[in-house]
Amino acid sequence: RESRLAATAGVDGTARSRDGDAHMSVWEEWITENGDLGAFEVVSTSTTANLPRPIRMQPALSAERWFTFFEPSTADQPNTEFRMTADSDTVCRAVFAGGIEEDMRPLVWKYLLSIYPWSSTERERQAIDKEKADEYWILKSKWLNDQELKETPDFIEQTSRIEKDVLRTDRTLPLFATDSGFGGGDEANISEHGLPGSSASLEKMKDILMTFHRYDQGVLGYVQGMSDLLAPIYSVYQDEPTTFWAFTAFMKRMRSHFLRDQSGMQDELSTMAQLVEIANPRLHKHLVQCDADNMFCCYRWLLIWFKREFGFEDVLRLWEVLWTDYLTDRFVLFVALAILQRHADVIIDHLRSPEEVLKYVQDLSDTIDLNDALKGAEMCFYKVRFRVNAVEQIRKSRNLPLFVSSISDDEPAAAAAVKEENEESSSADAEVPLMTFEWEDNQNSGSGEKDPLLKGDETPESDISRTPPLTSSRGSILDSNGKEMSPEDAKLDDGTTLPRISEAVHRIFAESSYNEVNSTV
Repeated sequence: RESRLAATAGVDGTARSRDGDAHMSVWEEWITENGDLGAFEVVSTSTTANLPRPIRMQPALSAERWFTFFEPSTADQPNTEFRMTADSDTVCRAVFAGGIEEDMRPLVWKYLLSIYPWSSTERERQAIDKEKADEYWILKSKWLNDQELKETPDFIEQTSRIEKDVLRTDRTLPLFATDSGFGGGDEANISEHGLPGSSASLEKMKDILMTFHRYDQGVLGYVQGMSDLLAPIYSVYQDEPTTFWAFTAFMKRMRSHFLRDQSGMQDELSTMAQLVEIANPRLHKHLVQCDADNMFCCYRWLLIWFKREFGFEDVLRLWEVLWTDYLTDRFVLFVALAILQRHADVIIDHLRSPEEVLKYVQDLSDTIDLNDALKGAEMCFYKVRFRVNAVEQIRKSRNLPLFVSSISDDEPAAAAAVKEENEESSSADAEVPLMTFEWEDNQNSGSGEKDPLLKGDETPESDISRTPPLTSSRGSILDSNGKEMSPEDAKLDDGTTLPRISEAVHRIFAESSYNEVNSTV
């Protein structure tokens, strides 16, 4: 690594890109080091932020280590309650850092999915298992034994939808392979019904999803695509009650992805777009030019949490990491960001339309190394947090708005005004991204002058370039005390404003459970 850095450095030691541009930022150094398709690395230079080291390099959580999280049992003091003494953050950190060994997964998942309280005793857990099993069979019997209900249009429609989805889910796996004892083989069924045959596991999945539809009908019910989220959970438990409650817990956090007005996915994609703009302005600018900045290329990734991008076993490992919420409950966005970062050069150099971007991203399926993606996602989190915090520190010190509220879906005129403003802004100053650090700006100017916001020998954390003024069409603007401010109040003395952070991105880091102490390796 040192030799590659030396080869790209100028005579004065300033890092340079492959094209020889000086004052390359830590972000561009990272992208250059990682190459078109190379592994993620942390590049250490004089301009690198003081970021934590990634912890995604530990062994999987074993039974031996798991039991160290509980009260010790001795001959004099037997642990009759078998209650966990470690705090949940310690357990989640262990899972985040290395995953879970296969034989421990069914137990640990119950904690991650809030089926078991972290402080529960062995007796309480046994009671929970029995109570949940009894409740499931009651829920199932309500629709299974109701002949009048089965003749309603909604039930008939949902039965057909669930059957079609389940019979197309993960059929290459032995667990979900056709059993001719359940209605014949594939060839006969496809010829007669257009769908492959079934099996005991698939029939159980149908019943679980119909029970969920009835249980959740007042909120959302079954929506196409949920079968993809059920299959991995069923593969771990392979019994109806436990699978049902684990799936129900998972759907509490995934429900917004399946809203019929698509508002949940719109929020995911718009937040994804700003994360890309913060982490890699060059890539975001190119996506804008390609008309692909709506991030629709990531839709399938985020909708079902990479279920179709990784091998089945890797999906289990990915989901248990995401369930920890160790850094943030939106860590899946950073997994997506890390993968895009790795392929940024290819996208910028070779793709010119939204169709090409979509096809390229979807073709990455089964080619992504999970551990590299998770390590890259962790570094993306630290790097984006560094930039967001740098901006918000300056805003807070000047009593400027910390973030700009998102535009409401029922304000199309405001949205159109923002689009028009952005187009005018980009044509007037196309080289200034939403968030640019001084040493990136110097790449164009070559002046090497410090930003006037800096005093003395301040670090580049406060070194921010200027962006076009905010307008009221952006929505409510809040100062550091949560008070609304007008765009005029938010301006600096020279009439410009600091870079804008969306409310969604602000909340990712404001609500993060990450603790600096816990990052020590």
